[in-house]
Amino acid sequence: MRGLTLACPACGGRGLFTSPMLRIRERCPTCGLRFERIEGHWLGAVALNTVASAAAVLLSVVIAMLVFGTDTGLRTLLAVALPVGVVSPVLFDPFSRTLWTATDMLLRPLTSSDFEERPPSDSSVGSRAHRSRDAGAHNRRGP
Repeated sequence: MRGLTLACPACGGRGLFTSPMLRIRERCPTCGLRFERIEGHWLGAVALNTVASAAAVLLSVVIAMLVFGTDTGLRTLLAVALPVGVVSPVLFDPFSRTLWTATDMLLRPLTSSDFEERPPSDSSVGSRAHRSRDAGAHNRRGP
């Protein structure tokens, strides 16, 4: 259901899209989920968008034939279907991305590698010194 509301499928966070709405962020700003989990991830969203847009065009043609009659001319059908065919893929694109990501999560459950790795907190100065001391030990060559 979160995919239909343009929310993160993992946490329900908002703000996934930048301004223009067609650009999705690389990660969820709330939970850090990486949206493109594998190469080619968005192909499913493109397929979903294509099917939904084709259904919208078909529905518009059927409605036009019901309203104007089955002997409606080609120009009338094109006048109805063409704007729907141009506008619907653009309007449905953000929904197809969040819906596809939610579907992908159902098919391939999330793992810890799907989330942003948080850097360790700098509140402990001692741990930072310990890390740099260990890094120096690894760089030295033995006898």
